[in-house]
Order: sequence, then structure tokens, then C-alpha cells
Amino acid sequence: MDRINAILEREGEVLEILLFKLVETRLLLENDELRFLSRSTREVERARTRAREIDLMRATTVSQHRPGVTLRDLATESTGPWPGIFRDHHDVLTSLVAEIEVTAHQNSGAARLGLEALQRAKVPAGTAEPADALEGTGNHGDAELARLARGAAFESVLGTASRLRMPDLLDFLR
Repeated sequence: MDRINAILEREGEVLEILLFKLVETRLLLENDELRFLSRSTREVERARTRAREIDLMRATTVSQHRPGVTLRDLATESTGPWPGIFRDHHDVLTSLVAEIEVTAHQNSGAARLGLEALQRAKVPAGTAEPADALEGTGNHGDAELARLARGAAFESVLGTASRLRMPDLLDFLR
């Protein structure tokens, strides 16, 4: 049980880091600091990878105890201090997963709105006014490059958010 407890503690820490990176991304979106979005989404991806690794470690360790067991099962079947400890882990992990899902959804929504704004501001070739006004420059080529870079930043947020699914952890927490 000590090993499972240690892994669950680590899983909570890793999920908290993932949530932090998602909040960071949301703040960048809200403050129109798009130049840092690609860095932020790379950090979210790294945190997601660490969360997946610890998820696999936990699944392997718990399945040695009993395949298909949930965290609630562990709390029910354990003796001594373990039921309370496992219920606490359940509360923490459930809360973190919910916050991660909400924040990822908020990020996706903000990125979609950003892409829609870029689409509305897009100007057919030969017309420079609206795109130039969007970027505050008189050079249509520079404005178009900036628009494409903004679009790529929004797309990276959407791609990262779409990969945040955690079905194994959700199964373990049900």
C-alpha cells in the first residue's frame, strides 16, 4: 500500500503541474500574449506526457494488487489508515481532473474565438486595409505573416487541449 500511496501522491503533483501549465496558457490567451503560446503548449505537452507516464506506473502497480480495482475499491478493501488516505487521494485527484478539463475547455474556447476573429479579419489578396489594421502595420506581407503565426498559436492550443484525455485515470477514479 505504501508504493500505491507514493505513486498517487506523485500523480497528484504531476496533475497539479499540468493544471498550472494550462492556467498559464489561459492567462496568455486572455492577455493576448500569443508570442509565448507555442512555448506554453510545449510545456503543457511535457506535463501531459509526465502525467501519462505516472498513470501507466500507477495502473501497473495497482493491477499487481488486483486487476481492474478502482481507488474506491482500494479504500473499501483496505484496513488501518489506508481507507482515509485513499479517499483523500480520490478527492484530490478527482478535483484536479475536473479543473484540468474545465481549464482545457476554456483554453479551447478562447483559441476558437481567436481563430474566428482571424478569419473575420482575413482580407482577399490585393486589399490591405483590414489586415494591416489588425496588425498595425502598413505592410500587407508582414500583416499576413503575423496573422498566420497567430493562427498557428491558436491551433497549437486546440491540438494540445484535444490530447488531454485521461480515460485510464477516470476509470480508476469512478
